Order: sequence, then structure tokens, then C-alpha cells
Amino acid sequence: MKAFSNMPSTFRNCFSKIWNKQFLIFIFFLLLSGMFWTFQTLNEVYEEEFIVPLETKGIPGNVVITSDLPKQISIRIRDKGVALLSYRYGKLLPGLTLDHQQHSNPSGHVRLLTSELLKPVTDALLPGSHIVGTRPDTIDYYYNYGLHKRVPVKLQGSIRPEKSYYLSQITLSPDSVIVYASKSLLDTITGAYVKPVYFSDVTDTLRRRVEIQSVRGAKFSPSHAELTVIADRMVEKTVQVPVQGVNFPATKVLRTFPSKVNITFQVSMNRYRDITADNFVVVVNYEELIGLQGNTCRLALKSTPDGAGRVRIEPEEVEFVIEEVKTATEN
Repeated sequence: MKAFSNMPSTFRNCFSKIWNKQFLIFIFFLLLSGMFWTFQTLNEVYEEEFIVPLETKGIPGNVVITSDLPKQISIRIRDKGVALLSYRYGKLLPGLTLDHQQHSNPSGHVRLLTSELLKPVTDALLPGSHIVGTRPDTIDYYYNYGLHKRVPVKLQGSIRPEKSYYLSQITLSPDSVIVYASKSLLDTITGAYVKPVYFSDVTDTLRRRVEIQSVRGAKFSPSHAELTVIADRMVEKTVQVPVQGVNFPATKVLRTFPSKVNITFQVSMNRYRDITADNFVVVVNYEELIGLQGNTCRLALKSTPDGAGRVRIEPEEVEFVIEEVKTATEN
């Protein structure tokens, strides 16, 4: 009271006017209406979704589950708001259990309604609560007794380098995985295809984790692979290669002018020294010269090394003569 008496008179007068009987009555009815609204709201009927864990048990050591089993079940409950609040914050709903041994069969395929597993939850419901739906509504999975085979990992999609670059290496690690499935399904699986990837304008080393596409009723182990793409800059190189005649009779020999031609090609920087003139073979086929009018012929590239791109011959045509060669008998 002493502190109140020390207040400025203007502020004290305002506080006295506010803190009067009418204001207290207003606060009382405001709180009362809020409580009434809350009670009415909680007394209304609603539907709400709750998540409960699903545990799988009874799986023998020699059984491999080849489909993804849900780890949790979504249950939709209808009741008054006060009951739903109890489920939300009171942790009244127990987890569910799927016993594999109770549902296993010779077909290797289990399909059951989720409602068959809900007894622990229905026993824990308050009076007046009803389950109106579950998600998923059906549990469907495949299994086998270790039947498997190894298949190669295969790439899907498109990987393109930037102009003047070259993809020197594309690898998937591991390059093969084990797939578990029934015998009939294993017979149809020839590879483990990764989910399609699309990269363009690649100029450097690229590494990505890629997932293997799932196949219903099959399990891949591991279920992913590491994709490595190595790009290298392309440079141009020119080498001189001699022209060779092929399919010529022993009594005839080819002379071309010039006797060597330029081979120009693109190669990655890391293979620039590896590819030389010895890796190319430029030929003229005798059978193509028979009956040819004139003394020029077109050259053909018979051998091209891996890693050489955009190969061109300069010149593409040369002049030629066919000379007779005297045999030892004629001498």
C-alpha cells in the first residue's frame, strides 16, 4: 500500500478506475466463457490419426524378408475431444506385433488385413472410442529361405560431358549385388538397375550414391551403389600413318602419293601419350580398285584405338599406281 501511495496521483487515479468491481466481474465472466467454450469443444466428436509402432517377430534365421515391412501403423480414431487428448498425451495406445510364424505359408507370400493385428489397441480404447481406419489397411510381404543369385548393377539415364570434354570412366561400386527372391522371380531378374540419373555438362569427377530400383518380391543386398564419373579435357592430336594395301595379289604392289597421311583425332589429356601412329591402320582394298577409272582412290580407316574420337584422314583421297612384282621364277 505504501508503494501504491507513492505513485503519481494521475497514475493512481487511472489504476483505481480500472481495478474496480466492474472490471473484476468482466474478468470473471471472460474466464467463465473460456472454460465453457473449452468444455463444449472437448465434448464434440472428432476423428484423429495416431501413429503406433509395428514390431515383427518370429522370423527364423534362414528366412529372408524380400519386401519392405512397415515400421509403424497409422490408426484413425473417432471419439470426443477429451478422449482424443488422452490418447495423444496419455500414451494409452500400445504398439502392435506381427508374428511371422503365425502367418507363414509354403507360397512365401503373406497378405493380411491390418485389422487382424489391432486387438491390443482395441483393448486399450476408452468406452465410446472407435477405430474408423488404418494406413496401410493391408500388410503384404514376400520371403524365402535364402534362395539368391548375384546379378550385375546396371546404369540407367544419361550422363553427358561438356563440349570439349570426354567421359574417361563411368563405374558403379559394387558392380554386382545379391538378389533374394523366389525361384520363378529370380529367373526373370538379369540385373540390378539403379534409379535413372541425368547429368549434363560434366567437367570434373562426379560421385553420387544411387539407389537400386526395387522389384516387388525381391530384395537386393546392398540396395545402393556408388556412381563415379570421371571427365577429362579433350585435346587434338595429329600423327602420320602409312597407307597399306590389302588383298593384293603376290605379284602386285601398291604405291600411293603421298605414302603417308595425317590422322587427326581428339583424345583425353591422360591418354595423349598413349595413342600413337601405331594404333591406326589406313588401307586401300585391291578389290575396290579393280575397274576404277582414274588414278585416285579413297582411303579407309581399318583400325582405331579406344579413346580416340572425331577421327579424320587428311587427305581422304590419294593418287596411286599398281606395280608388277617379278617373282623368283620369272627371274
